[in-house]
Amino acid sequence: MADQPHFAMVGGSIWGNRGAEAMLLTTIAQIRAYAPNAVFNVYTIYPDRDRLLVSEENIHFLSGKPLAFGLLYFPFALLHNLLSFLGISFPLPSSLKKMKDSSCLLDMGGITFSDGRTPQLLYNVFSIWPALLLGVPVIKLSQAMGPFERGLNRHLANHFLPKCKMVFARGAITEDHLRGLNLPRGSYRSAADIAFLYQPTDSLSVENEERVTRILTKLEEIQESGRRVISIIPSSLVFQQSKSDEGAYGSKLLNIIREVCQESAHVVVLPNASRAGSGKVMNNDLTAIDALRERAAAELPPEVVPQVTWVDFDINARSIRALVGKTDALVTSRFHGMVAGLALCVPTLVIGWSHKYRETLADFDMAGYAINYEAGIGETLALFRDIWRNKAQIRGLLEKRLGEVQASASQQFNYLREEIIHGN
Repeated sequence: MADQPHFAMVGGSIWGNRGAEAMLLTTIAQIRAYAPNAVFNVYTIYPDRDRLLVSEENIHFLSGKPLAFGLLYFPFALLHNLLSFLGISFPLPSSLKKMKDSSCLLDMGGITFSDGRTPQLLYNVFSIWPALLLGVPVIKLSQAMGPFERGLNRHLANHFLPKCKMVFARGAITEDHLRGLNLPRGSYRSAADIAFLYQPTDSLSVENEERVTRILTKLEEIQESGRRVISIIPSSLVFQQSKSDEGAYGSKLLNIIREVCQESAHVVVLPNASRAGSGKVMNNDLTAIDALRERAAAELPPEVVPQVTWVDFDINARSIRALVGKTDALVTSRFHGMVAGLALCVPTLVIGWSHKYRETLADFDMAGYAINYEAGIGETLALFRDIWRNKAQIRGLLEKRLGEVQASASQQFNYLREEIIHGN
């Protein structure tokens, strides 16, 4: 075993998508448990902000932006590959040399090589191609993939996925999609999402802790008075996709808020992706929260409005877990918002758009609690009423299934320990 193994990592970040933060920090903590001196070269789309939030000697935040991979890492890796074949030594940029010196590249993209996501498909390719050219083993940690029905996606998936050392499918649907590709036998297996192993002690950043503490205190007082609390995690992506639907997605959430508040419950609306100070929609649910709060002020009864707490600032994965854990039910459109709820055994309803939700919920016998954001308001409300009415039984089911799911997620780190650390 190497005294100080190096790991390159892509698909994770600290700022922005807090699901990516949970996956990244969980992976670092899990590896440190058996390789405490490990060095992590993190290729993040927010390198500057991530460096501000986390400063540790053995964690290097490097640019993982699309242009860096497409216009810097890939050309240099390709040239290095060609000249090495001719026996010519060729120096690499320092950020790319860190990748070459790593034991492997850990890709933790949430969903990759999926039909209908053509812009993201280019990043799925170029974020692993340099490592492949440099001879660095690529391991795709648990993620959703497929379907592979469309020509370009199927062609690229068939070309690049077989070159990965190991591919972890996040559920039965993804695993079934992978069976239709030309993957070598034994090169893929199923494992639950990394973030099911996340612990508050894994957190490495401090963001608005005092403001979160005040909200937690408020929620505790509400529950001590005998009232229920639900959490809602909207998605800026779903808000954007549903704009042509005359605001129906926002209407669904407002109807849920109206209904539970009229039953004297309290609602906390929080982000699972936040970039305070940025008006950009990508990885920024604060834009969705602002839009929903504006509609709430105009459309909800005056007595309902004060019964909603709006988290309109940056919070990290630790604070998200703390807030969701204080609630009696969760409604979310973010995948890792869902993971947070399930990991805390909070009855969870998903208003989403992809198989990635259903295959994870299926591990808890909860697949029926995912509904497409395009479904009607009546259908969505009926499903929410079901989960709200049966929340005690559902919590018991989650508690029963959680250990098995966490054991499944742990298989990825058992693999890394055996194949990468002890294999060096």
